[in-house]
Amino acid sequence: MLDPLEGESSHDRPWVIGVAEGVAEVDFGRANDDHACVLRLKLPARATVGESYQLIELCNEAEREVGEVEIDCSHTKVFGPFGVALIASVFSTRRKSGRPTGLTPPHDPDASAFAQEVGLTKFAAGHPTGLRTLELREMTALDAVYTDSVTSMLTHGVPGMTSESSYTILLCLNELLQNVFEWSESPIGCVVLARWYKKTRSVRLAVIDRGIGIPAALRRERIRALHRQSDADVIEAAVTAPRLTSRANQVGGLGLKTIRETVCSRRGRLTIVSLAAKLTWSGDRLSRFKSPPLRGTAIEIDFRPDAEVPDEPGHTPLF
Repeated sequence: MLDPLEGESSHDRPWVIGVAEGVAEVDFGRANDDHACVLRLKLPARATVGESYQLIELCNEAEREVGEVEIDCSHTKVFGPFGVALIASVFSTRRKSGRPTGLTPPHDPDASAFAQEVGLTKFAAGHPTGLRTLELREMTALDAVYTDSVTSMLTHGVPGMTSESSYTILLCLNELLQNVFEWSESPIGCVVLARWYKKTRSVRLAVIDRGIGIPAALRRERIRALHRQSDADVIEAAVTAPRLTSRANQVGGLGLKTIRETVCSRRGRLTIVSLAAKLTWSGDRLSRFKSPPLRGTAIEIDFRPDAEVPDEPGHTPLF
């Protein structure tokens, strides 16, 4: 079962034609002092993939602001890899353009400990993170040592992790990173976070870049008339059409379709947010959600390494 705290938010409703989406409940306020006017952006109580609508609105507001920004996590009680990596990408983007950005840490003790454990507070301060640990990692190039290290740490530290399931993590991580550096054109590379959640016995992996996005990349190639389809339709094709995103005869050339099949066969979930669409696969179920425009692509994988993989062709485990 997936963690209920990572469930859908009120802003992650499936698409309904003719019904306007609500305004995200993100507090955009300004704090004034004697020297500067700072835009304070308050995170929601849950900074998870389920709250992607609010988090992306905050992300967009931060990146439009030319002055100083303070990311306020004071009321945040739950973090997920998607939320942490997206926040980190805001810091990376603004840092690259020389715009000052601060972080107000959570008041909640557990959330504060988690933010420190994953390296979010260090990352926000500009310190190196993710060196031989499972902290946040900003990557500007492929690094086989890093992916091997992450896989090794999960293999030795996660109950039920087998050589087969750890190899799955390695292949998925390599594929997602190759996608970033092959076609994303992301000015910051990408931000990666992998975590083990004891409560749900699941591994969650988030990879976020700030490039052109999956739909734009595939439309350029004019494959199967994708240039005339919506963002959501292009993403669905990328994940479900055979060999559309695979690299034949290349190491790590799984393609998003195989990643989805591998993750979902282990009672997992694959979420992709890119441009103006968010899609989630759980088993053989696909859910589409409205999303504010996200420059780039954000992917979170959540699966149980100890889940039994069905032998019957076409069988999908039930939650």
